[in-house]
Amino acid sequence: MADAGKASRLRGPPPRFSTLNFELSTQSAPRTGNDCFGGIIVNRFCKYHPGTEALWFCSHDGLFLCQQCVDGQADNYNEARCLVCNQSVEMAGEGAVVPVWQQLDRFVQYPLHLSLLPVLLIWAVIAAAIPPLPVMLVLTVIGGLPAFGFAQAVMASRAQGRRHHQRTRIPAWKDLSSGHGWKGALLQAAPVLLFLVAAVALMIWVSSLAGLVLGAVAMLLVPALWLSIQVRGAQPGAWAAALTYMVSAPRDYLVVAALAVLGWLLSASVVMVVMDVLPAPLTQAVGGALAAYWWLVLAAACAVLLEQHGRLWGLNPGGTRVTQPLAERRQRVLLCAGRFDKVLLSSAKIVKTKKAGLADWKQYDRLLAIQGKDKERAQQVEPYLDVLVAAGDWPTALQVITEQRQRDSNWLPAGAAIRLTLAQGLYELAPKMVVNLLKDLHQREPDFSGLGEAYLLLARTLGEKFGLSGKAEQYLRFVEHKCQSAKLRMQVNELRQAWAE
Repeated sequence: MADAGKASRLRGPPPRFSTLNFELSTQSAPRTGNDCFGGIIVNRFCKYHPGTEALWFCSHDGLFLCQQCVDGQADNYNEARCLVCNQSVEMAGEGAVVPVWQQLDRFVQYPLHLSLLPVLLIWAVIAAAIPPLPVMLVLTVIGGLPAFGFAQAVMASRAQGRRHHQRTRIPAWKDLSSGHGWKGALLQAAPVLLFLVAAVALMIWVSSLAGLVLGAVAMLLVPALWLSIQVRGAQPGAWAAALTYMVSAPRDYLVVAALAVLGWLLSASVVMVVMDVLPAPLTQAVGGALAAYWWLVLAAACAVLLEQHGRLWGLNPGGTRVTQPLAERRQRVLLCAGRFDKVLLSSAKIVKTKKAGLADWKQYDRLLAIQGKDKERAQQVEPYLDVLVAAGDWPTALQVITEQRQRDSNWLPAGAAIRLTLAQGLYELAPKMVVNLLKDLHQREPDFSGLGEAYLLLARTLGEKFGLSGKAEQYLRFVEHKCQSAKLRMQVNELRQAWAE
């Protein structure tokens, strides 16, 4: 029963949708990233970050979670886990995913939209207008620039944090005017052009079969190279991660790679057929149009791969990229979930290390207070004060001493050195506490080397803060008779002269 109660508290109330003003039960809710009511799509939001879209679902706790609430190694979510229960989580929209092989008709029809037909026409016209000379190959490739740009825009739209209707819309020509993404587009085009030029050269001067095989093998790698630039960024070193995308989603990647190979084989076959019946310029035009067509088909397929598997590769469509360390995120989520016992265990381990800072100790003390562990708090007062003194946090140090003296009215820090340091820091803040820290110090610590300095501060406190000049004089005389330091005697004379004036 206790476990059931805990699970119930973890689940908390169902997500509230302010737009429709009603609630849904998490038990009956479908595991999708959004719900549809009367044709209206309502996004799911994270349990612990209200207003942030939920990208993951934890079936163990029945929670929808955002990227901040999920454990992923270096933002790679191949084995994503809930930070509350450490169980595996699922993509929030996993239930509505359409397999890639069922979308092949969409990919094939994609370049035939009216806004994309000019892309095919431009490459065809430029390819037909330039003579078929090797030195003019670069100018022919320039005709593919719109196709490169549109392909990159198609993939980027699926990989960015936008609403569904924005991700699925067809990029327009205005999307290419800003210049964003051109570096990525050219890096995606470079290996493809290199492979295909080598394959065409092999077909012309060596063997048609050898050229076709080389092109087919190259096209098996092209989707991975495109995905690596899109995921890792527009840097040549991103190509090194290509194998990751082939292995992490093998079935879907194989479908897209097979589509790329099919496009190469069909295009090469068509060009080899028409070159015998059409003039050279028209043959080149056909080749340019086919290149643009299959370029956009492959881009549409890669865009779907990014949308369905992007989170597993470190992309975060729909949320802010995670920048906090995993330990900090775990503690925050556990605190939001009310799992103070879990955080207390991790905090206890941290404060025992040399790397523990003031924030770690403050959190540890607060958690002990929340849990009602007064005995443990009392045991940690001395090391906690050491940290507070080192950080110069005198108000918190005064609060810790006051709370400890409420538990034990006779308690004071054991070390004479820390008493003197605390007294110096609390002189303006709590003069009465200064007196308590320093009085009778010669009886408790007769061999303390800073005894003269301590009693000089005590005399100053009694004389200036409480007006007890007689009592202050007694301590000044003690310093004169017991301490041989000329500096301290000079300070005694300065105090007496100041009080006399």
